Amino acid sequence: MANYGYARVSTSDQNEGMQIDALTNAGCAKVFTDKASGAKASRPALDELLSKLTSGDTVTVWKLDRLGRSTVHLLKLLEDLKERSVSVRSLSEGIDTNGSLGRFLFTILAGVAELERENIRQRVTCGLEKAKRDGVKLGRKERFKAKDKALIRRLHRLGDSYTKLSRQFNASRSTIWQIVNDTEEATFQHGRQADLEDVL
Repeated sequence: MANYGYARVSTSDQNEGMQIDALTNAGCAKVFTDKASGAKASRPALDELLSKLTSGDTVTVWKLDRLGRSTVHLLKLLEDLKERSVSVRSLSEGIDTNGSLGRFLFTILAGVAELERENIRQRVTCGLEKAKRDGVKLGRKERFKAKDKALIRRLHRLGDSYTKLSRQFNASRSTIWQIVNDTEEATFQHGRQADLEDVL
């Protein structure tokens, strides 16, 4: 059972040393560090950490917001780790997902994540209705713009099925699948921050 640390800092962040020192003092065998914004999809150090974890391990962070890009992403990550019998500990917030406070945290995060999903879906609906009023054609073959594809990927991450998206965008299920699973393009668009906020 190993205790690993994870730190995420921006290129201009001044507290990288503080995070790493705190994690080292907390007994972390190794600290994995990413230099990236919270919204950036590519975080190689986190990916490496997740690949190393085994049942009984602990991931220690300075704050929970270092771990997830959003509430939805954080909740999914915590749930995945819980299924793997890996606990998460936040030093500054005094939270351990193995304890009663950790279980309460899951309940709170689930509620906040659902609010985020609902707000995004409402914005999507308004955006699609406006597009239709403006005469925009959605779903024509080879006519998906980068923003349309980013929107489709975001909705799929939020739980919309390929079938639902194919109906919503008037496209075949295979077309939606190709857009969602175009990893190279999705990473490029994240780098340019082409996400739902750009679409609406």
